[in-house]
Amino acid sequence: MLRAVATWWDGVELWLTQLDFTLQVIIVIGVVGPACWAVAAVVDSLVERTVAWRLAALERRGSTPDGG
Repeated sequence: MLRAVATWWDGVELWLTQLDFTLQVIIVIGVVGPACWAVAAVVDSLVERTVAWRLAALERRGSTPDGG
């Protein structure tokens, strides 16, 4: 399975490197931009949930993050 993915990726990479630079930039921005946005959204959601979970746990214990 991993070899098939690596072979596919090599083909995509070869195809992309043979394109004109302008097309390479357009394709990379069209793929990498949304991919980075999606990863950032997932990380943001995980951090938000983790902080909310931690604050709720502290409130249940009767303490606050500032030590009070």
